[in-house]
Amino acid sequence: MSATLRRPHERVAALMPALRVARFVLAVGFVAVMLVVAVRTVRFGALTWWLLVPALAAAVVWWVLLARGWAILAGGRPSRGDMGTWCRTQVFRYLPGGIWAPTSRLAVVGGSAIDRVATVAAENLVSLCAALALGGAGLAAGGRPVWAAVVLAPLFPLAGARLARSRTRLDNPRLRQATANGLLAFTAYVAAAVLVQAAVSGWHEPFLVAGAAGVAWAAGLVVVFAPSGLGARELAYAGLLAASFPHAEAATAAVVLRVVTIVAELLILMTVGRPLPAAGEAAGR
Repeated sequence: MSATLRRPHERVAALMPALRVARFVLAVGFVAVMLVVAVRTVRFGALTWWLLVPALAAAVVWWVLLARGWAILAGGRPSRGDMGTWCRTQVFRYLPGGIWAPTSRLAVVGGSAIDRVATVAAENLVSLCAALALGGAGLAAGGRPVWAAVVLAPLFPLAGARLARSRTRLDNPRLRQATANGLLAFTAYVAAAVLVQAAVSGWHEPFLVAGAAGVAWAAGLVVVFAPSGLGARELAYAGLLAASFPHAEAATAAVVLRVVTIVAELLILMTVGRPLPAAGEAAGR
């Protein structure tokens, strides 16, 4: 490389650590703002507060496992670098349009164009199918057997592996591991939802609550025009529980669950999502 071309490249390389820190600070600030907005809509007076502690712990497990699932698909194994990338790019889902988080991961995942698209699509499909499967199982166990059909949803990513394995990085082991990881993640998520609903209204219909939470999360994912599924997820949750809970209690629990998951996201962003030094980041990949 000539000296003329090398100098701009060296300047950009020298700025990269500062840019990574700035991006991290911006991401933390963005999530903190969303937390403040969510908290302002909650009436906390009647909550059983201690139940929110295990709910937060379950939400943290869920968020870590979602980041781990991305790392499995992107790199073949969990790594701090790939999990941190997911945490930082996931913040962009709060922007209007709801597509900016996956779009940003397209830019950073590496590989051919089809590799990038397939990896991002697989991440979303695995999460969608895991949420639907857990949601369908919960609703069926709670007395709505028609939902049992969606319990088989996790088979779709595994079937897709046969089409993608010859042209992308998505081989059978990656997709099997990511699917199992996704089911564990959403087991933690629906557990958090059950604990939050119990904090609002007591221990009633835990299977229905778990099922509604899983299906509502999936609904928020596919309603791409709503940033992070805001509104759509809460409406779906309250609607699915309308026959079993007063609307005010279901709606309150939906918003409190949103607050709990944002707190979990902020905690993980400030730990796992911190930018690594250049050498460590390279090693993580």
